[in-house]
Amino acid sequence: MESVAELSRVAISKILLATDFSSESQLALQYALSLAKRYESKLFIAHAVPPDAGTTSVEMQLPVHDLMQSNAERNVALLEQTEELKSFPHEVIVESGEAWEVLKEIACNKSIDLIVMGTHGRGGISKLLSGSTAEKVIRHARCTVLTVGPQVRPLSLGRFGHILYATDFSDGSMRALTYALSLAKEDGGELTMLHVIESNPVSESELIEWKLDDRRKLNQLIPPDIDLACKAEIEVEVGAPAEEIVCLAGSRNAELIVMGCRGGGAVSTHLPWSTLHHVLQHAPCPVLTVRNE
Repeated sequence: MESVAELSRVAISKILLATDFSSESQLALQYALSLAKRYESKLFIAHAVPPDAGTTSVEMQLPVHDLMQSNAERNVALLEQTEELKSFPHEVIVESGEAWEVLKEIACNKSIDLIVMGTHGRGGISKLLSGSTAEKVIRHARCTVLTVGPQVRPLSLGRFGHILYATDFSDGSMRALTYALSLAKEDGGELTMLHVIESNPVSESELIEWKLDDRRKLNQLIPPDIDLACKAEIEVEVGAPAEEIVCLAGSRNAELIVMGCRGGGAVSTHLPWSTLHHVLQHAPCPVLTVRNE
């Protein structure tokens, strides 16, 4: 198995931040701004006003949708007065529609390279930050997505000091490797490469053989001429991929998890959405999902 990763720096010239003005969105803003500054990216900030907000009631003089539109514009004005945004060029877009559809359309029209969004994964609180919306964005947006989940720590270093790259050796995870390598090199960070064995071996000797073979495959993914700050760590675990990814990210104090995904919501080639959903909701750091197309 030969390495197919590109050594060139990934291009992040345009970043789209999805916001509903919540605390989750504020944390996502920190990450979006940090990346925009480092990559000299143009920053877009989008808010979606739900299309089914209701009609005029007896007590109200305006339709509920119009009130929500007005509130959104007011919140945008407040957001733009924050110190972070006052000093950084950006463009705000407020549109009506389902959040994932709005984000997909903006990403396409503006040629976005990276969508940044927060999520809490709990129903009934926020359509924009719900797990189902994150799923749809990752399914349908053709660009890379950085998801800031409910367990993510506030940004402290201004860079990704330790990156965890999880792979199942599929074609879908190879483009993600390019991002993991490029970001690790860019930030001078540590890189841990993980593969999780899901099958149960028939014997201890077979398990040892599997682990040795997978470690060899992981090592072969690393280009021989790449100049990383330190040698990549190789990890092969046995168990449920989602749980092992989250566990290792926590024990290694990872600041970013990088995973491959493909259209339709599957992670890499065979892992179901439930695996990615678990990682997004329990990871102590943001999760970067990279499409294989």
